[in-house]
Amino acid sequence: MTSELARRISRAGAEVSQALDLEADVSIASSADALAGLIASVEARLATQEDDAEGPRAAATHAAQLKRLTQRYEARFTAMAAVREAVAALRGITSPGTILSRAPEELCRCSQLDRAVVSLVRDGYVVAEAAWFRDDAVGAVKALEALGAGPPRLEHPLIETDVLRRRRATLVTGAQVHPRVHRPTARTMGWHTYVAAPVVVRGEVIGVIHADAATSGRALDVLDGDVLWTFAKGLAEVYETASLRRSLRRQSSEMRRFVEWFGARSSELSDASLELAPEQGEPPKPPGKLDAVAAGSHVDDRVVFEGLLTRRELDVLRLVVRGLTNSAVAAELVVSRATVKFHVTNILRKLHVRNRAEAVSRYHRLVRGSAAGRTPP
Repeated sequence: MTSELARRISRAGAEVSQALDLEADVSIASSADALAGLIASVEARLATQEDDAEGPRAAATHAAQLKRLTQRYEARFTAMAAVREAVAALRGITSPGTILSRAPEELCRCSQLDRAVVSLVRDGYVVAEAAWFRDDAVGAVKALEALGAGPPRLEHPLIETDVLRRRRATLVTGAQVHPRVHRPTARTMGWHTYVAAPVVVRGEVIGVIHADAATSGRALDVLDGDVLWTFAKGLAEVYETASLRRSLRRQSSEMRRFVEWFGARSSELSDASLELAPEQGEPPKPPGKLDAVAAGSHVDDRVVFEGLLTRRELDVLRLVVRGLTNSAVAAELVVSRATVKFHVTNILRKLHVRNRAEAVSRYHRLVRGSAAGRTPP
């Protein structure tokens, strides 16, 4: 954008210099003062034209045009600065879900847009996730419920499909009669004119933002589209950063649990004493033979809990099912009570139960269910 602006300024300066019979100044492309000097020369030339009536009128027209351009530039500069501040505010939030829920409000607060809806793309549908209406919190809640009840499907000729494909902001007019606008959504929002922009994270479109100025009744223009597009890009960057941080925190937590388990296992191995069992009159049971779960049951509980519990966790669970306390389990397995407590905690978490009684009940249900599903030999 900066290089394109410099190129246009340079070309305009060369044309003005030629029209005024001035030597072309190559510094125009990088000097605002030189460009201002050319503007002053044009104004002076217009003011001294032979036609006393036409000259002042042309100069006044030029001054009015210049004033409008200056105002547009200042408005754009101010709007983009406000968008950057809004994105910075979102950057301080660590939860990706909270970022999305706050995004509509931050967008409207930093711009002249009155209502905004953030939606995510899920299974080919545009599902509304968060909404914010200026001075109408109740209306935002109702609209969000209505939009969630009937999300539009991303398919031709829906205009959002084109917005997500082109990956740029789009100004939509005549929404109530537009053939490519999702009619139920337009009725819910009361749209006549709105802007939409995609949210692109890591090269993938994850959502879309819709916004309008229905509260003020102001007509939307190109600047509104640029504001929304700039905000959508900033939102995508903030959301991606928060998601990466969350993944790192989760991996760090898993690594910390593994280190704790490894430390407990190492202590168990280092503290275990070697005991010599006296010779028994009966031969020992063959390796791999399991304790019977119940009378007449031939279910191998290793198959039931395969991939869910580790071998040691299953050993602990069997003893818990038999009613042993942590101390008794530790004595049975020749480990410390801390190690048993660690395994019991993992078992409760993996079985999604709250206490030992629920774990025992879950064990019996799973084993009985497996036995009922077996085909008799």
